Amino acid sequence: MKAVVIGSMNMDFTMDVDHLPSKGETVPAVRLRTSPGGKGLNQAVALARLGAEVLMVGAVGNDASGKVLLGNLPKDRIPDFAIKTVDDSTGNAFITVDSQGNNTIVVYPGANYKLDMHWVESFKGEIESADFVVLQMEIPVETVIASIELAHNLNTKVVLNPAPALPLPDYVYTMVDLVIPNETELALLTGETNIVEGARKLLQMGANAVVVTLGSEGCFYKDANQEISVEGFKVNAIDSTAAGDAFIGGLLTALGRHEDIGTAMKFANAVGAITVTRPGAQESIPTYEEVEEFLRRREP
Repeated sequence: MKAVVIGSMNMDFTMDVDHLPSKGETVPAVRLRTSPGGKGLNQAVALARLGAEVLMVGAVGNDASGKVLLGNLPKDRIPDFAIKTVDDSTGNAFITVDSQGNNTIVVYPGANYKLDMHWVESFKGEIESADFVVLQMEIPVETVIASIELAHNLNTKVVLNPAPALPLPDYVYTMVDLVIPNETELALLTGETNIVEGARKLLQMGANAVVVTLGSEGCFYKDANQEISVEGFKVNAIDSTAAGDAFIGGLLTALGRHEDIGTAMKFANAVGAITVTRPGAQESIPTYEEVEEFLRRREP
């Protein structure tokens, strides 16, 4: 299975705290970690570790963080020729993680906002030959929309992770094969707090199918013909960073192996469950073999 990921690349600065700070509160961090991140790159790494052939289209700055991000790509067999180096800081994410694994994230986009359509169009051939093009919302919205249009016109399936949630014209959703929001993003996009109603509204806006991630509760799927709920796996969570990105990698690689949607959702839940038991972003994402072993141990 081939995937092109068009999206963000960040250096993550993660601080472990006893509890997340309230407004005006200062809390001490017990640990500071730096690691590669960004929703786009996290999803590319997840896809690669789970067996996909991946091209990452993104941008980094001409700085130390950018060099680290580029230097890490070969470990996951991700080529660097589609990464643009620009005169700006590499994107940064500042993450706090509490003792229950909950987090808050502040992102400085930096070079990610220099990812323009002229650069994306350089890889039209790779996009046309891919099974999926995967996008998020941490790059300019104009680039997201134009990339969706390009992939759709090339008859490549489009997957949109609307994170962070930003309003898009309804016509954009008519070109999206699968939208994957979490509960919060679904509510922001549709105004619906009910998962089923929110998914229905995204379909009315034009999306072909919707998968809503529900954290430890699992996930929910809806298209014009069916609704499927799959329960999550109970694990001891220590850090939820990148769990949603890992889920997306799991779902798409399973679909790429022609699994039915229910089986793919179960596999994706397992990927996310393993991820939250480990600290960090990309370093927490499992391999295909690790997921298979996890599922074998969970079989009755």
